[in-house]
Amino acid sequence: MCGICGKVNFNESPPLPMDELSYMCEKIAHRGPDGTKKMIREKIAFGHTRLSIIDIESGWQPISNNKENIFTIFNGEIYNYQALRDMLIKLGYKFKTQSDTETIVHLYEEYGEDFIQYIDGMFAIALWDEKKEKLLLYRDRFGKKPLFYYFDNNELYFSSEIKSFPKKIIHSTKINIKAVFEYLNLGYIPNSMSIYEKIHKLEPAHYLVFEKNNIKVIRYWNFDPKINNSLKSEEIQETVTNLLDKSVKSRLISDVPLGFFLSGGLDSSAIVATASKFTNKINTYSIGFEDKSYNELSYAHMVSKKFHTNHEEFIVTPNIINDIEKIIWYADEPFSDASMLPFYYLSKMTRKHVTVSLSGDGADEIFGGYERYIGKRIAENFYKLPYILRKSFAKLTKNINENFEKNNKFRKIKRLSYPAYKNHEEWYLSFLKQFNINSQNIHKNKFLTKDFINLFNNETKDENDYLIETLNEIKSRNNNNEIQLLDILTYLPGDILFKSDRMSMANGLEVRSPFLDKDLVEYAMSIPQHFLFEKNKGKQPLRKIFENKLPPEILLRNKEGFSVPIAKWIKNDLREMFSDKLLSNDARIHSIVNNQEIKSMLEQHYNNNVDFSVKLWNLFCLELWAEGNNANIL
Repeated sequence: MCGICGKVNFNESPPLPMDELSYMCEKIAHRGPDGTKKMIREKIAFGHTRLSIIDIESGWQPISNNKENIFTIFNGEIYNYQALRDMLIKLGYKFKTQSDTETIVHLYEEYGEDFIQYIDGMFAIALWDEKKEKLLLYRDRFGKKPLFYYFDNNELYFSSEIKSFPKKIIHSTKINIKAVFEYLNLGYIPNSMSIYEKIHKLEPAHYLVFEKNNIKVIRYWNFDPKINNSLKSEEIQETVTNLLDKSVKSRLISDVPLGFFLSGGLDSSAIVATASKFTNKINTYSIGFEDKSYNELSYAHMVSKKFHTNHEEFIVTPNIINDIEKIIWYADEPFSDASMLPFYYLSKMTRKHVTVSLSGDGADEIFGGYERYIGKRIAENFYKLPYILRKSFAKLTKNINENFEKNNKFRKIKRLSYPAYKNHEEWYLSFLKQFNINSQNIHKNKFLTKDFINLFNNETKDENDYLIETLNEIKSRNNNNEIQLLDILTYLPGDILFKSDRMSMANGLEVRSPFLDKDLVEYAMSIPQHFLFEKNKGKQPLRKIFENKLPPEILLRNKEGFSVPIAKWIKNDLREMFSDKLLSNDARIHSIVNNQEIKSMLEQHYNNNVDFSVKLWNLFCLELWAEGNNANIL
């Protein structure tokens, strides 16, 4: 796990001075705290900050082929590198190191641009073919590892994080208004946008070719899962078990200490249970809160005791004021998933003991674990009622006072029924949004400033919202598991994996996600829905596989999620900070959001009338990001 950056310029030699490359590396030094290596040649500059995992002594990058005309830098892990290495040796290739990185250059020599088809792993790769004067950038299939690029005229910059781009690049590009709009709705900036107009994300499962002063972006993996209605329950359990065993075993390879995040939920517990087949030395790490309704440590203890793990835990308190700005800086872009706070502290604690940790990320998407999947099924029935009845019911539930306790039933009833949408699909898309702003009728929105609305309309014309565009594209394929696929293509890379990467790498920790093994994901997404859901609970294949391996309390409990008591914190411990930041006369968010609307939300939240914590946290994170980057949003 590392940070990578660089530049190609076909018209200038060298492509950039050493001090500029050093600056780029310094800004991502947290991603690779073990050291930095730089390379400048006639047309290419590569920078690499290393977190040593495999071949600690000789695995430094850039790495070249034996002819020294192909060079690569790489962030991530190749889990099947040993098999690839054996194959390449049989083909006559000679290796200088034991690292997984060296397999990249030899695979490219053998298979050209399609070498990526052979790699199983998480990665952001930069490869320079000096003979052909061609730069290749690759990003893994699900978006575990980030990669940004900037292209203008004859030059292309790239980096693991935006903050690494030279200041002249940042200052030369405007804030992306469409990205701000999507951020307000989603709490993250989706592919392939970034917060800046001229800086782009390389999308998951894509690669970029830069040669002869032109770039092209190509998809190398099409994920179009189809339901296999011939599958049987016993077959599903056996196949998932075998695939998960294979995935976990391959992710235990490390030359440095390794551990496991353990939340006490089914996903992380399943990873620990599976790993126990291959090792009797298991280190587990958990995070909790003083608020008992948000604390899951008792469940983590059960699993730790069952598998005799070496267990450590940490309690997150509201006393995080001194760290919030730093955490927002590490996020790199505006990002408002409040669970980044405990994830940051969990990573920080874990890094004191190990360098690599395995997580349960991805299980909810591929096995139907999110509670909203059940909610959509309920909404499908509820929305069969006549609109007049639903509208009358909405008038009643509108007045339900918000309760800040986790999993409050009245809040769920209110969220299902109020407001009364036209159909269950419109309801579901609104459920995914933090601010439910529709691009098609944005001119009616009282929350946003007229300046923002006018600029948005001028720059985006009649574009649909990102979620609507993606869902429509999925529907065109006649896919039967469309809401899971929607999450895999949007929420997973934009939120879950973004959070995991930024908060773990802020602490120099590598996180591996066995549930996101390509073969496992492809198989899981072929499982018919009736095998995934039973009695308003998802992830039935996992529950059955681990029926006699995990405590019943773990198997029977509902999905909790990595949620945070942010609503209570805003009302109490963080109250002064929120009021100061959001209501200040020079608050940068006032250029896009009407100040009186913010004031109203704060008052209603403080008075327990409505839980506006998600929206307030969204605006708070945007304000801190703008301040920290000295950026004017408009």
